[in-house]
This record gives sequence, C-alpha cells and structure tokens, in this order.
Amino acid sequence: MRAMPITAPPPAETLPAASSPAPGPAGYALALAGAAVAVLVAALAEHWLGLRDLSLVFMLAVLVVASRTHTGPAVLTATLCFLAYNFFFIAPRYTLYISAWQGVATVGLFLAAALLAGRMAARLAMQVQALRAANLHARARQDLAQGLAVAADEAAVVAAAHRAFRHGLGADAWLHLDAIDAPANPQAPRETVEEHGWWFLPLRAPDATLGQIGLKRALPAPALDERERALARAMADDIAQALLRVRLVAALETERMAGETERLRSALLSSVSHDLRTPLAGIIGAADSLDGYADAISAEDRRALLATIREEGERLDRYIQNLLDMTRLGHGGLTLHRDWIGVDELVGSAITRLQRHRPDTRFDVRIAADAGLLWVHPALIEQALFNVIENAARFSPPGAAIAIAARRDDGQLRIEVSDRGPGIPEDERRRIFDMFYTVSRGDRDRESRGGTGLGLAICRGMIGAHGGEVEALANADGIGTTLRITLPLLEPAAAAP
Repeated sequence: MRAMPITAPPPAETLPAASSPAPGPAGYALALAGAAVAVLVAALAEHWLGLRDLSLVFMLAVLVVASRTHTGPAVLTATLCFLAYNFFFIAPRYTLYISAWQGVATVGLFLAAALLAGRMAARLAMQVQALRAANLHARARQDLAQGLAVAADEAAVVAAAHRAFRHGLGADAWLHLDAIDAPANPQAPRETVEEHGWWFLPLRAPDATLGQIGLKRALPAPALDERERALARAMADDIAQALLRVRLVAALETERMAGETERLRSALLSSVSHDLRTPLAGIIGAADSLDGYADAISAEDRRALLATIREEGERLDRYIQNLLDMTRLGHGGLTLHRDWIGVDELVGSAITRLQRHRPDTRFDVRIAADAGLLWVHPALIEQALFNVIENAARFSPPGAAIAIAARRDDGQLRIEVSDRGPGIPEDERRRIFDMFYTVSRGDRDRESRGGTGLGLAICRGMIGAHGGEVEALANADGIGTTLRITLPLLEPAAAAP
C-alpha cells in the first residue's frame, strides 16, 4: 500500500470558480434589499425627475434579483415590489386600497409581468451558470488529460492529479494507491465523507480498485457541490485509466528488460563458450604437439606451432580485453585522459595492430591535409578505430582494399571506413552496435569470420564517451558498408574532463 499526499499551497494561477446564484437565506436577503432599493430609487425619480410611471423601476429590480438568484427570491421580489408600488406610489397612497379600476388593472398586470419576467430571468441565469460551470469543468478535464498524456510513471500521474484538482476544484488531494501486486479486494471501497471535511472516492479500474483519492477544500471555502463532485468522479476515472496505462508500460518494460537480460546472458555464455574455447583448443593442441613430438618434427613445424600459440593467445587476449572494456563502459568506469594526437597517427597505429594478425589486408588511406590533431583519449579512440577496421577486414573479400578516409566537416572530424563485403541490411544497421549482435551474410557466418559481437558495441561506447557517434551506411555503389565515426573538435579548455 502506498499513500501519496499531494497537498500543496495553491498555485499562482487557478481556474476561476463558477459563481453560483445566491442560495438559501442570501437570496431572500437580496430580494428584500432589491425591493427597498427600488422604493428609494422610485421616490427619488418621482421627486427629482418628475416621473409618473414608476413600474419599470420595480420591474428592473425584479430582473436584477432574478438574474442573481433562483425562482423563489425572484417571486418574493416581484411580490414586495407589487406591494410597495401600490402602497407608496398609487393613489390613495400609504394604503393598499386602489380607488380606480384602471389602477387595479395596472397593478395586476405589473404583478403578472414581474412574476413572469422574474421566473424567466431566474431560469436564464441558472442556464448561464450551468454553461459556465460546464465550460470550467471541461477545461479542468482537458488540463488533466494533457498532464496525464505525457505522464510516464505513477509519480507523474500523481503530479498531474495534484495540478488538476488544485486548478479545477481548488481542493487539496491525497492519494492512497494499492501496490501493483496487491490481491484484489472483494469489498471495493465506496465514497465516504469524514467529519473533518475529507471526501474519499475510489480509483476504479474495470476489474479492480487501484486506490482512493481524498479531497478537501481549505476553510472558509464551501464544500464541493454535486456538480463539482461529478467532475471529481470523472477526473478520478481518468486518473485510474492513466495509472493502468503507466503500470502496463512499466510491466512491459520489465518484461522487455528481463528478455533482453536473458538474451544477453545466453549470448554471453555462447560467446564465452565459443570464443574462449576455440583459441584455447588451438593453444592446447599446439602445446601437446610440441610436448609429444618435439624431437620428431622439423624446426619449421615447431615455429609454426609456436606461431599458432602466439596468434591464438593474442586472439584470446583481444577477446578478454573486449569483455573488460564492455564491463567498464557498462558500469560507468571509463575515465577520459585527453591528450593531443594526430589523426594520421591514430589511423596508422590501428592499421599496424591489425596487420600483426592479418598481414595480407590491404588499405587505401586518404587523410585530408587539414585533419590536424585531436584532443581525445588516444588509447580509447585508437581501440574504437581498430574495432571498426577489424570489422571491415573480417567482412571484406580476399584482396579487396579497405578504404579509410578522414576529413574535417562543419567543426567535426569524420573518419569513414569502407569495405567491399556483402553489406548490412538497412533494418539491421542500428542493431550491429548492440552487444553480441552479428549479421550473417553470404556463405561465411560468425564462426568463420571470428566475430564476437562486442567490437562495435565497444566502439560506440568509447566514441559516445567523447561526445561523438558512429553509424553504419551503405556504400554509394551498393556494395559493402561504410562505418562513419564523427568526433567533435574540442580544445583543452572546452573539453570534458
């Protein structure tokens, strides 16, 4: 169970409350005051302006009171104005007796007109108030919907609910959410009102209750009326749907992460099983041959076996280094120690490393004259570039040269490594930078190519740590792939530590 109070001081801007007609005693007090003011205005108008027909003054009073109250006060105002008009302004004055039949007709028609006008004005006022309240409620739900639409988790839903109840109803709110894995409650909570003014209503889902919302207005504000409670119920339903959505998204993300973790675990076990055992088998086999047949084999064969041990040992060392690099990247343990290094020196160092175990690989290197120097961590950038070049060499056909181009472009350095291999499908170009992901093309799969699925993932992490990016592109002629590394050209004062 989680209780989330979301009370707070009212924000600077809130929706204006819909002013309702004066209820109860206030409406009847306004009726008395309106009749008294009408008598005073009529007396002044008769004395100072010489008006004889004062019925419109009293009619105006009836309309004003009716527009501000309900039918009851409007009828009372019409009756009081009728009596006051008769008593003070129709001969004989200061009596309710009317001497002429014409006066009786006038007063009677006045009473009928006042009652009819008062009733119509009161009804119109109530309709205007209802429309105004409906408009404010629609705005409140629209604001809530906008907040819930961008809510990514329960905390964001709670924040959106807080703003909506404060702006739309001027009420403090308190949320009590059930745990996601809580058992269903056979007795769903109902709406309740406590003696301290809190009104609680449930957050209902189609097959469960997600919790409760408590609402209370700070004194001296009046309690929520029935229309406002209907709005609160509708908003509670919207909040419940948003909670269901974010919980479903969280559950799907958990499942996705669990599946991804299992995939990585299986890939890691498969990679370790293959990429560790293969060089170890070569090393053990060569060592057994030297141990058992050292006197029977020629010196050239012994050198070949020793070369096999060295090559497989270096291959094993590269794989272990890749695993260590991925561990450092995954745990945020990669610290940059920047220094100046020439682009040509970076490219040359990566090529030299590759040619130690792939001496037959050919290169076509084109470095622009203005490529200049880079303020980077040299070892990391050289490793990233080596991984890209090694990937190109692995997929290039025998005898095909690997093209390497480096140039400055719009305040950045671009290094492009192009091979003439089978290429990468467009829908897989982003995925090749995921851990343990490899692309099988043509008649040579991952095992024959010797890939581990780590090199490009490490490259992306190292380049990303420098604020750059790496991407896979198709070659212009449709043959092979270009891996482009983009690095910002930083100066020591502006570079990240």
